[in-house]
Amino acid sequence: MTNPYAHPSLARILDLLGTSAARLLAAPAGCDIPISGHSVLDVTEEEGPAHEGAILLAVGVCPDAAALLDALPALGRAGAAAIALKTRGADTGPLVEAATAAGVAVLAVADVIPWRHIDALLAAAAGTFGQDAPGFPSAAAVGDLFSLANAVAAMVGGAITVEDPQQRVLAYSNLPGQPIDDARRDTILGRQVPLDDHYLRIYRRLWRAAGVVRIGDASPLPRLAVAIRAGTELLGSLWAVESSTPFGPEAEQALADAAKAATLHLLRLRRATELERRARGELLRSLLAGKPPSAARFGIDLGRMTVLALELPSCSNTPVNILGLQVADLVMACAETLTSSTSCVVEGQVVYALLPLAEDIPQTRVASLAETVITRCEQSLHTRLRAGIGSAVADFADVPRSRLEADRVLAVLAAEPLRARVATIEDVRCQAILLELEETIANDPRIHLASVTAMLRHDAERGTRYAETLLAYLDAFGDTTVAADRLHVHQNTFRYRIRRLGELFGVDLGNADERLVTWLQLRLMVCEARTAPTPAEGLHVVVPHQVPGRD
Repeated sequence: MTNPYAHPSLARILDLLGTSAARLLAAPAGCDIPISGHSVLDVTEEEGPAHEGAILLAVGVCPDAAALLDALPALGRAGAAAIALKTRGADTGPLVEAATAAGVAVLAVADVIPWRHIDALLAAAAGTFGQDAPGFPSAAAVGDLFSLANAVAAMVGGAITVEDPQQRVLAYSNLPGQPIDDARRDTILGRQVPLDDHYLRIYRRLWRAAGVVRIGDASPLPRLAVAIRAGTELLGSLWAVESSTPFGPEAEQALADAAKAATLHLLRLRRATELERRARGELLRSLLAGKPPSAARFGIDLGRMTVLALELPSCSNTPVNILGLQVADLVMACAETLTSSTSCVVEGQVVYALLPLAEDIPQTRVASLAETVITRCEQSLHTRLRAGIGSAVADFADVPRSRLEADRVLAVLAAEPLRARVATIEDVRCQAILLELEETIANDPRIHLASVTAMLRHDAERGTRYAETLLAYLDAFGDTTVAADRLHVHQNTFRYRIRRLGELFGVDLGNADERLVTWLQLRLMVCEARTAPTPAEGLHVVVPHQVPGRD
C-alpha cells in the first residue's frame, strides 16, 4: 500500500523552509503538488538526470541567465516541480514568465542562507515524510546535538550547552573532568535557564553581539557565549564554561566556528520539530472533532488523558494566530516536567492541549501547569489568559467530552470574572450544568413554559417586574421578607405581585414540579435577557431593574 505521507507537498516544503529562507515567486501548478526530492541543476548539461517531481537548486545561476531561460521548457517536460535560486537583486520578471509557461514553480532563496543549509532542510523534509507516521522526525533529520556539544567542548576546552531562543537546553557536553557550577547543574537538570531580569539582560546583550561574548557575571565560573544564526534569523546559542585555564583567543575563535556548524543542526532540528508539531496538531484537531486516530499514529500509549484549554484575549497587540502559536510553544515547554507527549493545536481564540497523564499524577498538577503557563504569559507575552481543564478520560473516543468540559469551564470563568483564572470541571460543575441547560432551553422552544414566555413578554411590553419578582421569591425559598429586601420593595408590594402573577399567567406555586421548572427557566431566561445587547422577539427581552409605573 502506498504511503500517503511519502512525499511532502510544495506547500509543506515552503512551511519547512520558512519565509526567512525562501519565498514563492511562481506556482503555475499550485502548491499541492508532491515533491519527490531535490538535486542540483546544471543548465549546461544537455541531458540531465530525471527531474520528475524534484526541486532543482540553481546554484550560482542568475535569474536572467539565458541558459536558464532556455532550459525551462525542457525542465517542464521532464516533470520538474520547481527551481530554487538566489535572485541577488536581479530582475525576475522574465524568469517568472518563462517558468509559468513551462509549468515550473520558482522559489527565491534568501541570499544570506548557505546552499548547504537549504540542502539539509530539504533532506530533513524527505526523511521526515518517509516515516510511517506523518511528521515524526528521524534521527538523521534531527542530528546529534550531544555529539556536537562534546566535539565543541574538546575544541574549546570547556563544558558546552546548546540552547534554543527560549533559553531551553537542547544538548550539553558530558566529557570527563568538565568544570561545573550550580548554574550549569541547575540549568541542565531543569532544561531551562532561570527567567530572571539578570539573565534576560545577559541574553539581550548576547543577541545584539556580532560574535563571541565573554560573560563574567552569569555565575561563579566565567563563560563564553555566541548566538547561532541563519542569516539574520536567531536559532539559539552556544555556551562554554571556563575551567581552571582561562579561555584565550583561540577558544573564542573555536566557539565562533562551532556556532556555524551548529546552525545546520538547529535548522534541521527546528524544521523537523515544526513538521512534527503540525502533524500532531492536525491529528489533535481531528481527535477533538470526534474523529479519533489510532494510538500508534498519535505516538502515545492509551491511558489517562485530559484536555487543557487556554482562552486568548480578544484584544491584543499581537495577532491572534501568532499569539496562539506562542502560547502553544509555552505550553509544550512547561508540560515537559509533567508529560513527554503533549500535543497542542490553536482553534480560533483557544489553545487546546492534550496531556497524557501517568496514573500517579493527580489532576491538581494540571491546574498547577496552567497557572505556570498563565504566569509566564503575563511575564513574557504581556497577555492575560483563562484556563479550563476537562476531566481525565481513558480512551480517545472520550477526548471530545473532556474538550467540551474545558470549554464549559472557560464559559463559566468568562461569565464570572471575579473567579480564579484557572478551574477544573469539578470546580464549576454546577455552573457548567446550568450553562448546558440554558443552551438546551434556548435552542428547543418545545420545552418553554407558556407562563414564563407570557410573563417575560408582559414585562417587556408594559414595564412590569413580574419575572424578577417570581425569581427572587423562588430563590428565597418562598420567604417574602428576604425576597422583598433583595428587590428593595415593600413586602406588601411584593405579595401583591406574587398574587397577581398567579392570576395573570396561571403559575401554580403549590405544584413542586412546576416551581422547579419555572425557577430553572426564569433563572436562565432572565439572566439571558439582562445580558442581551438589544431587545428582540421572543425570550430575548430586557427585564429592567427599576421602571416607573404600577406593577
